[in-house]
Amino acid sequence: MSNNKNKDEDIIFKGKTESIYKVIVIGDPAVGKTSLLTNFATNQFEEKYLPTVGVSILKEVIDLEDLDAKINLMFWDIAGQPQFYMLHRPYFNGADGILLVFDMTRTSTFSNVNNWYSSAVKYGLSGMPRILIGNKVDLKEERKIILPMAEHLSEKLNAPYIETSALTGDNVKVVFHKIAELVYKFKTN
Repeated sequence: MSNNKNKDEDIIFKGKTESIYKVIVIGDPAVGKTSLLTNFATNQFEEKYLPTVGVSILKEVIDLEDLDAKINLMFWDIAGQPQFYMLHRPYFNGADGILLVFDMTRTSTFSNVNNWYSSAVKYGLSGMPRILIGNKVDLKEERKIILPMAEHLSEKLNAPYIETSALTGDNVKVVFHKIAELVYKFKTN
């Protein structure tokens, strides 16, 4: 009987595995966190800015063909406004990955990435996979953060750096595929 059970288990577990991981999306207000998620999920861009109240959660399935895995990611889009800081502990709790987002046209949002990362570390997430995202690359004339600055912060945070545009969709799918890959490799090794 135990031989049959093992054969059944082999059949069940062959092929793609399915897992659910939590990824927090953090950064200052109006850097484009929600817009990045919306673009990824729907290929659309919302022109009107609507601040996230508390947290918004989006579930997406990402197929990692190279790794023969299907990943369910729960993206927690965390409000950047100071009045929601007290909610960070429960929102950060149990995160498997981090997207740190800044607006390339506003230096304060770039400087504050360090504060956002420090909050994540405070809640025990220092070892989690993370990506540094410079959003709004489409606004070339207004760009304030030059590549060497971003690369320096990327090295400091030990996080790959990717420039995106939620408006045009540049590198949006790349970011979400990369965080899925990093989280999956981290959790399965």
